Amino acid sequence: MTSDYLTPPHSLEAEQSVIGGLMLDGGQSERCQKVLSSLKAEAFFCRPHQVIYEELRALNQQQKPIDLLTVFDSLERKGISETIGGFAYLAELSRYTPSMANIVEYSKIVRDRAKRRYGIEKLNQMVSLMYANDGLSADDKLESVQTLFTQITDYSKVGARRGLRTFGDVFGDWAEMVEKRFTGDQSAIGLTSGIPSLDAMLEPKRIVKGSLFVVGARPKMGKTTLYLNMAINCALNENLPALAFSLEMPDIQLVERMITQLSGVASSHFYASGFDQMKFGLASAKAGELIQNGNLYIDDTPGLSLAHIVAECRRIKRERGVVGMVLVDYLTLMKAEKADRNDLAYGEITKGLKNLAKELDCVVVLLTQLNRQLENRSDKRPQPSDSRDTGQIEQDCDYWLGIYREGAYDEHADQRATELLLRLNRHGASGVVYTEQRNGAIYDCDQATAKRNVETREAQPTKKKGGF
Repeated sequence: MTSDYLTPPHSLEAEQSVIGGLMLDGGQSERCQKVLSSLKAEAFFCRPHQVIYEELRALNQQQKPIDLLTVFDSLERKGISETIGGFAYLAELSRYTPSMANIVEYSKIVRDRAKRRYGIEKLNQMVSLMYANDGLSADDKLESVQTLFTQITDYSKVGARRGLRTFGDVFGDWAEMVEKRFTGDQSAIGLTSGIPSLDAMLEPKRIVKGSLFVVGARPKMGKTTLYLNMAINCALNENLPALAFSLEMPDIQLVERMITQLSGVASSHFYASGFDQMKFGLASAKAGELIQNGNLYIDDTPGLSLAHIVAECRRIKRERGVVGMVLVDYLTLMKAEKADRNDLAYGEITKGLKNLAKELDCVVVLLTQLNRQLENRSDKRPQPSDSRDTGQIEQDCDYWLGIYREGAYDEHADQRATELLLRLNRHGASGVVYTEQRNGAIYDCDQATAKRNVETREAQPTKKKGGF
């Protein structure tokens, strides 16, 4: 017989020192506030310690003093003081704390042991899942394993558990995020698009993380141009991984368009007949910025499935710890599961991409082709209901942006003028943003002047040409 018994990783001494240090310090110092805002009660292994620490946080949120007497009085009024060892145990915690100056380091020990316990818990779930005869296929089981790995990664970063949580727990997370916003922490706010006028419309929340951002347009309107602009902006300006999945364009062509857009050098200079050493050097230097930055990833696998995109995104999340944007060009070229109707099949993809955005706490940008019928209208500006083969998009997306170029229908109109129509924004205002497309890139412009030009043009009779 062996007496060996594997107990879950924990440090009772560190837990006691955190609680004792908080009571000795009074909870008002910067080090105490750092511990109370970052360490959650669930990180404690000992149940009485969880109860005591939760009471400390409650007193802090109520802006009440924290010491031996106030904590005991609060627990006594709730009738739970004896469950944690009474006044004697609280006094013992205070008496034997090595140093209240080191409570931040003690809290790191508590957090480290909690991470290890959580990892063990999830790994055990993975083993049980693979052994279980529950009718699931191996692929389904591996998909679940991937999800569990993502949960481990999330917990190691922010300590967030899935499942039901009290309002107080969630409020604590919210308060911590608000504090980060006030201190200028960019991780606590949304992402930008790289187009100043559109970003101004999206302020103050910007493009909220966990959102599905749908871009809809007819062919040749500039969907891919906007897609590349957002990917480059995420990689360089937001300094976050941007994962570009292209079903329409090979990766080499995509890279060429990115270099053109970033450098302003026309792609004709990349061919022998138009070669220019100076311009090629400028383009190469700009490409070098993206290479050195290392945040831009491209996948041009034909007929991409939702499962492939999810697996690749989770892989990057594990490797990098964070994902900024996932960009998919475009919906109806994706491999859909069998369904009675196309709208149902593609609806499953949009729901899956929305769930992916929430799971990875990133923004998913999805391009979609619009129905030809919109060209029969007098006003051909797109609406969310014009999305081809899916009515689910309006329900799943948080943002819906249409792209419109009058020059596609009127040969006398400015061929560069482009309208970005933010039709749906669940987090703020919607409206029209005026831009210009030049040499394969999209640029901001003076909004008042552009609006006057549109109004003047629409007040005059025009000669139309055929649509697409």
